[in-house]
Amino acid sequence: MAGFKRIYVLGGEGGFMGADGVNPIDLMILHGVSDREWLEPHYFEQSLKPKWKLRVIVPEGSDHLNDLIDACIAFCPKYFKDCPSFAKVELQVKDMQRLDFHARPDEIPADWTKLREEARPIFDQLNIWKADLQLISEYNNDK
Repeated sequence: MAGFKRIYVLGGEGGFMGADGVNPIDLMILHGVSDREWLEPHYFEQSLKPKWKLRVIVPEGSDHLNDLIDACIAFCPKYFKDCPSFAKVELQVKDMQRLDFHARPDEIPADWTKLREEARPIFDQLNIWKADLQLISEYNNDK
């Protein structure tokens, strides 16, 4: 059975210096787990939705170092459009529905790694929150 273990939320900092959490929420990235892990988007801000068709990425491994930056590039490329390699990658992924870094690394666009490194300074400036999902009854028993 597959399910979700984590949610990443991208958006603005609510209140003074983010004291009130996330507001507004632009995008949630759902982190699923089964025999392999995957990430998929849920958009609140429709202007972030890319022109391309990518709806799923499968990271190289469990909680891989690049899984979140790859998801951000795939699901909200608007943030990274000024990167020098962006136009090449956009052409390479325009008809792809998934990127599988684990089982199909040969199908990853040739310029993806270069774009990832160009995107890293922008990614580091994004407001991203992480929530590891835990059943409330389990949480209450941990107290």
